[in-house]
Amino acid sequence: MIVRAEWPGYVVDVLVRPGQEVEEDEPLMILEGTDSSRTSFYINAPEGGKVREILIEEGDFAYEDDDLVVIGDSDRDE
Repeated sequence: MIVRAEWPGYVVDVLVRPGQEVEEDEPLMILEGTDSSRTSFYINAPEGGKVREILIEEGDFAYEDDDLVVIGDSDRDE
């Protein structure tokens, strides 16, 4: 599963690393919005699994629908 940005913003913090097991709704990263309030929001895992790849780095800008994180089945062989 590819986790995508729901809103545009700057990546403030990446909270997971490749190989890490995550639960459904666990925060994966924090983005800061581009509106005047500069609201920060979490990108959460839509389902549990293992983080396979992080596709964006801290400080990068994510546009709406950009790919951010790949989560795979935690039972799958590497």
